[in-house]
Amino acid sequence: MSEQLNVIDVIQNTRHDWLNRIQLIKSYISLGKLDQADRVINGIILDTQNEARLTNMQLPQFAVLLLTHNWGKRAFRIEYEILDNFQSNLLDDTLLSNWTRDFFDELDRCANPLYENQLYITVELLNDHVHFLFHYNGWLENPSKIIGWLTNEKKYPYATNIQEINDSEMVVDVFFS
Repeated sequence: MSEQLNVIDVIQNTRHDWLNRIQLIKSYISLGKLDQADRVINGIILDTQNEARLTNMQLPQFAVLLLTHNWGKRAFRIEYEILDNFQSNLLDDTLLSNWTRDFFDELDRCANPLYENQLYITVELLNDHVHFLFHYNGWLENPSKIIGWLTNEKKYPYATNIQEINDSEMVVDVFFS
């Protein structure tokens, strides 16, 4: 029964997302703003290409985590871009999903929910590693907590490089293998 409820939840959320996009396109067309409608359509195309690359990575738990993140009540929204079309037999799906979930939870605790917080995730194959670039824009209540978590979290990433963390921005490279 639980699996059926999950499928229904996915269908409901996906339908809601698509209806919002269709209504936006329809509104732009009715206002004669064809360039705006075209921009939304191109955004949909890019999103679906990224979704295809994500699901082709053969990391089902990780894919579900990213695909469903924005459906929940979180202090930040995510956008992701998968730069390479690859199947990742370099990564352990469970370890990657657990690390990412823990990272999102820590970021959720530090993000001020009164702000429009956004986490951009870029994933690419780099040499023998999978490179994740996490770029956060918004408001962090306690950046030192994130720094501490990233510094002490040694369970799975091959390497972590903190480029910048302050009250309103975070840029972190994480390498997995």
